[in-house]
Amino acid sequence: MLIFLFYLGPLSAQTLKEITDQDTTNIKSLDAPSQDIISVFLDCQTCDNNYIRQQVNFVNYVRDPTLGQLHLFITRQGTAGGGSVFTLSFIGKKDFLEINNTLTYISVQTNTRDEEREGLNTKITLGLVPYVAHTSMADKLFVSISDVEIEQTPQEDKWQNWIFEVYGGIDFSKETSVSVLDLRYGLSAEHITEEWRIRLRPYFNYNKRDFVRNEEVIESILHRNGFSGRAVKSINQHWSVGLFTNVVSSTFSNIDLGISVAPAIEFSIFPYKQALRKEVTVAYSAGFDRRTYMEETIFGKMEESLPGHALEFGVRIRQPWGSLRVQLEGSQFLHDLEKYRISFDSNLAWRVYKGFSVNLSSELGIVRDQLSLPKGDVSLEDILLSQRQLATSFGISMSVGMSYSFGSIYNSIVNTRL
Repeated sequence: MLIFLFYLGPLSAQTLKEITDQDTTNIKSLDAPSQDIISVFLDCQTCDNNYIRQQVNFVNYVRDPTLGQLHLFITRQGTAGGGSVFTLSFIGKKDFLEINNTLTYISVQTNTRDEEREGLNTKITLGLVPYVAHTSMADKLFVSISDVEIEQTPQEDKWQNWIFEVYGGIDFSKETSVSVLDLRYGLSAEHITEEWRIRLRPYFNYNKRDFVRNEEVIESILHRNGFSGRAVKSINQHWSVGLFTNVVSSTFSNIDLGISVAPAIEFSIFPYKQALRKEVTVAYSAGFDRRTYMEETIFGKMEESLPGHALEFGVRIRQPWGSLRVQLEGSQFLHDLEKYRISFDSNLAWRVYKGFSVNLSSELGIVRDQLSLPKGDVSLEDILLSQRQLATSFGISMSVGMSYSFGSIYNSIVNTRL
């Protein structure tokens, strides 16, 4: 059975909500005056934007949000089953001011890339229907809804919401006097439900570099192997508790074996369900770190137990005007309060005005906790080959980027030729 929907009159906000709650699978629009075609700013960092513009071609796409009648803001988040949830926010501007709506598209793990983008396009088309209905194209709009067989959800999940991934990679290059071999492999296991988020990840990294100088071969071998695990329990929409464990062996950090365990608690100012668009959190953890070293440290230690704690403040915001991420973290060893680290990390992407955008990022750190530095002088070879971690009391990095675009306001045409 096919259900045909014709829309011939004005559209209220309530009617808009009713229409966009339906499952629409096919839309055909006829020719319309160019001035009556909706202008849309497509805002998605994880989509195949060229494919969307090519397939959903009954609107005009503009290059800047201030030029559009509609801001289509799409965010993506992973699901417990290994798929993705796309949240489509249709934000009305100018003629459609305050006519907003939100749709959700779920792509399961077994979807191919093509199936995922096709499904997303169908949902985008559905969300555009009410806005097209506001224009003179309304009497030329045809919508069909076909019967859909709903698959029954299996009663039992033999994997119990666990997702496993095995990965590996190798990089090799060789020249007359230099050869490089990098190996990486590991496993991740993740369990996500409304109540729990558990992640277990063993990892292995091996890096070998050979340099030939005056017929002498200089060999550099580094490895970093370990295991990281976390289990986080949801208490409510603002509180959660967790347990973090790490095991590491690193030649660069002079750690033969390091084991750390730290319980933690986190408070989210906004409900966790809003985390996709805005998140402000405060987290505190306290635990211990047991280490054995490959070489004697500058403090005369071959092994030690280190109690410590950490406090972290984080802000993550993604809105149509851009995105902001700020993280301030302080950690301290409790056996010696003068051994601490403070780090600040930020990134801002801001659409300031028509076509003008600014990107700012910075990393600042005060370092007073390098307890694993090996005793003795560091050779020039170790420095040049990055064999050892070097002593430092601070770290700073900053970047600034600006862009300005101007010219034709439309960017609907797709051309992938050479």
